[in-house]
Amino acid sequence: MATVGFAVPRLQWATYIGYSLIALLLTQVMVRSSEAPDWSDALYRGLGLFAVGTMWLWLLTPLQLIYSGMPLALSWSVLVGWSVIRLVTRFASARRVSDALLMGATAGYLHIGLTAGLVMSALETIQPGSFEPLNLSGLNDSSVLASSRAFSAINYFAFVCLTTVGFGDINPMLPFSRMVSVATSVAGPLYLAAVMGVLIGRYASNLDQQNQQR
Repeated sequence: MATVGFAVPRLQWATYIGYSLIALLLTQVMVRSSEAPDWSDALYRGLGLFAVGTMWLWLLTPLQLIYSGMPLALSWSVLVGWSVIRLVTRFASARRVSDALLMGATAGYLHIGLTAGLVMSALETIQPGSFEPLNLSGLNDSSVLASSRAFSAINYFAFVCLTTVGFGDINPMLPFSRMVSVATSVAGPLYLAAVMGVLIGRYASNLDQQNQQR
């Protein structure tokens, strides 16, 4: 039992360190070979650093400090929106479908799901009872990181919404949580439609060029 008790906190730390690395790596990748102005790339990098900082501020503060989740929700929402715009723009300007392009498309989809999980978790601290059933009783004096087992269910729910599966084991109960859930359910198919449209169009264009060269 002692081994399990020690392993779970390490897994929680690793999960949120992974969130930080994904955000920072994505911002670095998205400014590489970017055609945007230097000030735009610098602002985008700064937003990534700020988003990671707000996440750790939220993780290390007690649950009773409910408004610590607001900067997280705002910064990560803006970051993922800006990232998706940059990704789709880069896809549209790519001349051929490559492995890097496909990996970028996959990373963008996962980034939307991870961000939705963070925003929903922050919303649960701002408005307790936003998602049910969750067992957060008696955790007000604990930090979010110490009670992250309860929030792992919300991250699972975020990907359920993103993929529009809808198992029904977790439900949004308040207006804001329902709005975020609906927005996530709409964002997933829209992203896939936009990205698949660009990729298929680029692939068809490559085939036409190959046929003309024969």
